[in-house]
Amino acid sequence: MNKLKNNTFLSAIFITLALLLFLKIDFRFQDTVFCCGDDHDYYMHAETIAVDFDLDYSNQLKGIETKRFNFEDNIAPTGFIGSGILASPFLFIGHSIDKIISQENVLSQEILNFRILFYSLSSVFYLFLTINLTFKILNILKYHFSKFNILIIYFGSGLAYYAFERFSMTHVYECFSVTMIVYLSLKYYQSPKVNKYAYLLPIFIATGLAVRWVNYFYILLPLVSYYLISEKKEIKNRLSKNNYFIGFSFLSSVLFLLHTKVLYGQFTFNPQFVYSTGGQVSNFISRDGKITDFFLINVVNSFKVMFTQEFGLFWLSPILFVGFTLVLFNLFTNKKGETYFNLLILFSYLQIFAVVLLWRSTASSYGFRYLFCLIPLSIILYYRFQNQKSRKPIEYYLIIFSIFSTISTLFFETTEGTQLALVETTNTFGRSLKYTQPLYLQGYLTSFIELNSYLKIFTTSFLGAIVFKLILVFFEKDKFLDLLDGYGLPVRNEDFVNYISEVSDINIYKFFIIIIIFYIVGHWLAKNFATK
Repeated sequence: MNKLKNNTFLSAIFITLALLLFLKIDFRFQDTVFCCGDDHDYYMHAETIAVDFDLDYSNQLKGIETKRFNFEDNIAPTGFIGSGILASPFLFIGHSIDKIISQENVLSQEILNFRILFYSLSSVFYLFLTINLTFKILNILKYHFSKFNILIIYFGSGLAYYAFERFSMTHVYECFSVTMIVYLSLKYYQSPKVNKYAYLLPIFIATGLAVRWVNYFYILLPLVSYYLISEKKEIKNRLSKNNYFIGFSFLSSVLFLLHTKVLYGQFTFNPQFVYSTGGQVSNFISRDGKITDFFLINVVNSFKVMFTQEFGLFWLSPILFVGFTLVLFNLFTNKKGETYFNLLILFSYLQIFAVVLLWRSTASSYGFRYLFCLIPLSIILYYRFQNQKSRKPIEYYLIIFSIFSTISTLFFETTEGTQLALVETTNTFGRSLKYTQPLYLQGYLTSFIELNSYLKIFTTSFLGAIVFKLILVFFEKDKFLDLLDGYGLPVRNEDFVNYISEVSDINIYKFFIIIIIFYIVGHWLAKNFATK
């Protein structure tokens, strides 16, 4: 027993250090989330819910009213409210702590204040909650799986980047929505007399759609879940006959419409109205002329999504590559009784792939991020695939390339070859855009032999910041820089001097809070790895 406890403790320490290496300071060493962009949109939603309690964005957009959504005197973020709803409890906790410790009722404007600290940890929380829900889903479906492999697959999908660095983006919340909808659906089919699942389900479908309006396939997930579990047991009570589900579906739809009226000035389900991109879908269909040209061009572009050096799924999101491959495999083999299931899955994937094919870009960040909402569904499809002879090489590929992809998130933007271009550059699809990197894979591989890559990984991680903070407890800032300078290290550049100043200014107890939180996560993971 003592040996097991020691192993768990050591594993927890190792996992904690690894997580702190992934946890990045770039967007956290700030006093707020700055305008104007997607990150700020979602933060504004959380702020107006958790701090202002008013759904009025005039104070957040004061002086920059035309920078985001502006229609008939209605100003609001362009990004949708769902992730703000889910993150608002964390911002509320951080804001409350800042109010308690603030002097003369003036909230702290220092970097890494508690508002930013706790808000930034929201995405980490939902990432691990998503992973835990995936464990539960696979257990309900009685699929054989390794918890460690699930962790590697999630980290290797690219999703972890949006938890540990770009924490204010929606993608972790999208995956959480998918897993929660599937989990609640399966629980209902398992225990149809427990009505709480029937009324919680439409609430989470509406919340998921509020995170990202274009993820229409959420509505199909209860039906997908029905086909998944009906392979294991006979299902008599369907959701469509449950009065709680029907009633709360109507209520959730009404609330969704009401929030669009309050925020945007009119009742709408149309995301193009919010983003002011009317005509994009019709242009997408008509821009390539003949239907044969439209089909061939999008087949070619789909192939590029799979294999391009610019975050191609085969290289850097292997679970999405496997998921889409299995969708096509199941469609063409089409076993008896699976036609409707295969069509539901195909529509779910094509609907999301169409967004990438419409924009013909990776959306100015890490990976084909619009596809990340399909990660949980791809994991379920992979473990549903029971052909052991074929599955073994797929598993080898999936784990090896997931590890390769996980490391990629560490090396992202560490060298010129892994940085997104700040000037217009021709991307994989032939579009001239900023924030693209058509040769990312090549740049990633060459960054392995560049020392600066490793220095940047360490210094931009919380592991590095904690180490430097502990050193600065014993050394004055200038003396420490002189010491490093004496060893010939290039520490007198402006960026590093500013970095040391920021680390020095942050109270050490905030670093201890982060260590404790991540040790709890590490201990939970260590215990899970110890069980089958």
